[in-house]
Amino acid sequence: MQEIQACAPDGYDFARLVWQACEVCRLGLIVKIRVTGPWQRHGYGTRMVGFALREHDGHRWTTTPQSEDARAFFPVITESTGVAFPRQAHLCEHMRVREPRRSQPRRRLDPPPS
Repeated sequence: MQEIQACAPDGYDFARLVWQACEVCRLGLIVKIRVTGPWQRHGYGTRMVGFALREHDGHRWTTTPQSEDARAFFPVITESTGVAFPRQAHLCEHMRVREPRRSQPRRRLDPPPS
C-alpha cells in the first residue's frame, strides 16, 4: 500500500489517500481517501488521486465502499480523468494488506485561504 498525506503548517493531517496497485495485473485500489471539512473542495483529493493515477498509468481502478462525500467525489474525478472508480473493491492475487508506505518524503501543501 501507498499513502499520501497533506498536513497543515501545524502538522495537522487534513487529507490522506491510501491506495494499493499491482504492476503485474495493472490493477489499482483506492483504499481510503479523506479530506477534512475546511479543506474540502479545494482540489486536495483530486491532486492526490491524480498522483496515484500518474504513478500507475493504465491501471484499472476500484474503490472500497464509499462514504457520502466519496460517492459525490468519484463521479467528478471520473469525468475529469476518464478513469472509472467502481465501488466493488477488487484485489488480485499479488496484493497484500500491509502498512502503507509513503511514495515520497513529506511535502508541504499550503492549506486553502481562510
